[in-house]
Amino acid sequence: MGFLLMAAIGLMGFFLTRNREFTNEAMVRQALGAAAVQQLGEELAGEWPQWRGPRRDGQVDAETAARLVLGQPGQRWEITLGEGYASPVIAAGKVIALARAPGEEFLVALDPLAGSELWRHSWPCTYQNDFGKGPRASPTVAGDRVFALGADGKLVAVRLGDGQPVWQVDLLQGWGEGPPRWGFAGSPLVYADLVVVQAGSPAGIVAFDRATGVERWRSGGDPAGYSSALLVRAAGGLQLVCLSGARLMGLKPDTGELLWEQPWATHFEVNAATPLVWSATEEKGDKKESLYVFISSGYGHGGCLVGLSQRDGRWVPAVVYSNTRLRSHFGSPVRLGEMICGFDEQMVTALDWRTGEARWKKRGYKKGSLQAAGDNLLLLSEEGELSLAKPGENDLVELWRMPGFGEAGPRNKKAWTVPVAAAGIVLLRDEERLICLELAGAPKAK
Repeated sequence: MGFLLMAAIGLMGFFLTRNREFTNEAMVRQALGAAAVQQLGEELAGEWPQWRGPRRDGQVDAETAARLVLGQPGQRWEITLGEGYASPVIAAGKVIALARAPGEEFLVALDPLAGSELWRHSWPCTYQNDFGKGPRASPTVAGDRVFALGADGKLVAVRLGDGQPVWQVDLLQGWGEGPPRWGFAGSPLVYADLVVVQAGSPAGIVAFDRATGVERWRSGGDPAGYSSALLVRAAGGLQLVCLSGARLMGLKPDTGELLWEQPWATHFEVNAATPLVWSATEEKGDKKESLYVFISSGYGHGGCLVGLSQRDGRWVPAVVYSNTRLRSHFGSPVRLGEMICGFDEQMVTALDWRTGEARWKKRGYKKGSLQAAGDNLLLLSEEGELSLAKPGENDLVELWRMPGFGEAGPRNKKAWTVPVAAAGIVLLRDEERLICLELAGAPKAK
């Protein structure tokens, strides 16, 4: 019976991956002739105010990147936080985290110098899952509000100053039919007076009024994936880039109107990694600007680069390439210059963004996560090893490595939450603890 099960799993993997290799030679030539590559994410004020940072691109600020090069950070404080995979955020002199305690989820604000609790707001939660009952989505800080989405679909807004509740909606009451198999995981996105989340079928992507929690629009009706939306400015206009459980799409942020779409159906609807978006201008000819979106999924599915051009005022998508060289199970990739760096299942991998060819692969991190720090990568292995490494043309060279959770390692031997580095500190989370590390030159705790 065990042999038959292994054979069935192997066959499933074969059928999932055998048709994933595709290259549009004309589109690759266009990418090879592109210059002036630039990030497009709209920035939210704060040191690290939301998922993946101010622009949701996984890029650490220049000062923090420079301090990381100086050497291993030292521990400042450690607290027992509670269950969950949601990465914390840093804004307005506070560390804000979302976690699970028995029978409830809660938002908590902490003093970054001492780790002491400043305020807490909780609500009932009955979500159950064999891979952890805690929340998955990072909070978002915008203005004087904190917005958070719990694992079973409670979307809450509280005051940043004292944690007092402003409004709360339940996505299972009129928007989604039920939580995704592994819980709601897309972090709330704030744009102007809207808060945007993936509610899942039948509502799809939903925007709520930032001040009141009243629904403003809904779009698509797609099943929820586990990815977080991006707000980008391209060709002079804003658009939301969303990866649902079924497709990649661009939406008008004011109305939810569909601008373009690219199918991306995966096994178990696990589209977890956040897309990467940038623009590039042709080096010759009419200097035409193109928009590029890279997506990647696990379970053997792989990655895909979508190129978008404007025709008659409309965005038209086309696949540049798709292959299985970067299969992001849950960790989101980053772009460093000409490279896309991320986790191909259990190997750190670098792809040439223009061609999709692998430059190198590196073992030793298992299913980890990473952020871009200047010219380097800040990596956290599944076993809790924190390291800074420099990607080259043919290899990844570590500058330093340390046990981020102490010699005993993370609880349950799993460190699945991406590290946060900003405001002179690095925040690490396992299934129970939150640890604050202090960078060289940072303000000292009293």
